[in-house]
Amino acid sequence: METGFKGFVKQLIHRFANANVNDSAAVLSYYMLLSIFPIMLIAGNLIAFLHFNTNSVLSYVEPVLPEPVFQTLAPIIRSFLEQGSTGTLSLGIIVTIWSAGRAVSAFQRSINLAYGIEQPNAIFSRFFSFILILLAIVSIMIIAVLFSLSEWLGRYLKPWFNLSNQLTDFIGSLRWPISFLVILLLSTLLYRVVPSAKVKLRYVWIGALMTTVGWLLLAQGFSLYIRYFAHNITGYQTIGTFIILLIWMNLSGVILLAGGVINATIQEWRQGEIEELDIMQNLVDQARVSHHKRQTKRRSASHKKRKRPSNKKQKK
Repeated sequence: METGFKGFVKQLIHRFANANVNDSAAVLSYYMLLSIFPIMLIAGNLIAFLHFNTNSVLSYVEPVLPEPVFQTLAPIIRSFLEQGSTGTLSLGIIVTIWSAGRAVSAFQRSINLAYGIEQPNAIFSRFFSFILILLAIVSIMIIAVLFSLSEWLGRYLKPWFNLSNQLTDFIGSLRWPISFLVILLLSTLLYRVVPSAKVKLRYVWIGALMTTVGWLLLAQGFSLYIRYFAHNITGYQTIGTFIILLIWMNLSGVILLAGGVINATIQEWRQGEIEELDIMQNLVDQARVSHHKRQTKRRSASHKKRKRPSNKKQKK
């Protein structure tokens, strides 16, 4: 393996080709498109019970979406947040489990190829996808609760500490850094747990940082391009927005997968060959070790019980 920057670039190109990023991004964007509205449905119905300002939610969503896509999705998000329904919630959960699970499987398959590892057992992969979807929904709920608590604290503390409007406006302007940190943390978690390899955290944050920056720049770049150069596309309203959404999702998939390829390349470049992580085998080994420890404790306890009478006789 070549060392130096030239060797790193060659290795990066090789892993990018092995991961089949362009085709995998198309598959990922397809399932993302199928899952985006059910996820919005679930999040909207759950967040509606928290009863906080819809405009603040939209202010955090706006930085990560192109302007035409945001203008189309904003009324839908507003409707989901203001009107909760148990029937639509159950339907959204069913559709999300299927579509988002397929998206996670496609992402995991491509990332494993980037790390040079075969796809794990299909049943375990589906179970892992389901757990990851639940974690994503819980993360959305936690973020929503934190946002609602920050708003409530701001309204509650303002009369007590005589906070100025400038300070409250400054707190409201923090949506960009907050959005940046949320995407960075979620992408770091994704790159850490998805690959079926022994991934180290110090090799993950670089790809997560590049993915976060790339995603935010993509959203703003799309908005600027459409505002100044693509008036004809937006003139078709729904069709134009749908085309923009597809292109944006495809490029988002490329950025997301490219971050995983960068992480795999950096880890191999720094530490050498990447080891496969067989979770099922690890669980079996851990079960054997714990069983062996229990057996050892039982034997030592029974051995101590046998020794006690003999000690008493010696004392007498």
